[in-house]
Amino acid sequence: MKAARRPVAALAAALVLASCGSGAQSSAPVPSGPPTNDLRVGLLEYRLALSAGTLTPGSVTITATNAGSTGHDLRLRQGDSVLGATSVLSPGGREVLRVDVQPGEPVRLDCTVGGHVEAGMHATLTVAG
Repeated sequence: MKAARRPVAALAAALVLASCGSGAQSSAPVPSGPPTNDLRVGLLEYRLALSAGTLTPGSVTITATNAGSTGHDLRLRQGDSVLGATSVLSPGGREVLRVDVQPGEPVRLDCTVGGHVEAGMHATLTVAG
């Protein structure tokens, strides 16, 4: 009987590890809807909660709020350029960024705190136009 339990236990352990790892590379869900120039981003363990999935080209205001229980930041990149970044925000902290986005290339958002992007704190937004 003990020999039969080992493969079952090994399979169960493998499934648990696989399910834990599967979320680590997933990006945040991106909402549908019309383009916006006013984006709100909630920083949580370990995901980004977004108010929109598409930005209007030009000037965009981003309000980042740490709704989590540990420090988080937000960095926005388009192509090889960093458009803007917040400081590391304490729980409940908020910071507003104003950036210019160009049409035709996605904007990538992530948290640069060690291990957070690998845990799922990243998203990609489209830019209308």
